[in-house]
Amino acid sequence: MSSATSATIALRWTASPRRAVLTFLAISAFAFGAALALNGTANLGWHAATRITAVIAYPLWLMSFVASPLASLRPSPLTRLLRARRRALGLAFAVALTIHGIAILGLARLEPETAGFDLSTIGGGLGFVMMFAMAATSNDAAVKKIGGRAWRRLHGFGQLTLAVVYLVTYAGRIVEDLSYWPAFAALIFAFGLRGAVAIQSRSLRSTRLPTE
Repeated sequence: MSSATSATIALRWTASPRRAVLTFLAISAFAFGAALALNGTANLGWHAATRITAVIAYPLWLMSFVASPLASLRPSPLTRLLRARRRALGLAFAVALTIHGIAILGLARLEPETAGFDLSTIGGGLGFVMMFAMAATSNDAAVKKIGGRAWRRLHGFGQLTLAVVYLVTYAGRIVEDLSYWPAFAALIFAFGLRGAVAIQSRSLRSTRLPTE
C-alpha cells in the first residue's frame, strides 16, 4: 500500500469530527498511561508522557496548518481531502494537546521550575488559550454567531500563534537534541508553503488590476 493510499484512508476515517476526536482521545490517553506505566510516576515517567503526547499532537496541527496552502499549490484528490478535513484534524489536535497539557502539569508538580513565569511559559500558555478558542468555535453555529470575517481572523491568529510557539520550541531544542530536526524542518517547509501562497495571491491580484 502506497503512502498516498494510506494517507487517503486515514483522512477518510476522520470524515466525522466526532470520530476523529474520540480516536485521538483514545490514542493520546493510551500513550499517556503507557508512558507512566512503563517509566513510573516519578520524573522520568512524566517526562516520557509529555514527549509522547507532544509527538501525537504535533503532526495533527501541522496537517491542519498546511492543508489549505497544499491544496492551493498542488491541487489533487489527496490535498483537497486534507483541506476538507481541517476541522476534524484541528479538533483531534485540541484533544491530543489537552492530554499533553495534563502531562505538563503533572511534570510541573514534580519540577516546579518547568512552569516558571518566563517567556516560554507565557508563550505556551497563549498557545493553549488559542487552541481552546479555536476548538470552541470549530462549528457552524460559531461561524454564524461571530461572523465569517471574525472567525477567519480568530483562527488565522490562532494558527499563527501556535506556529510561532512550535518554531521557538523546536529551534531551542535542536541545539541540544538533533532528533528534533525533522519536526523543525517540517515547520520551516510549512512556513514556505504559506509564503508561496501569499506571493501567488499577491501576483494574481496584481495581474487583475486595471491598466490605463
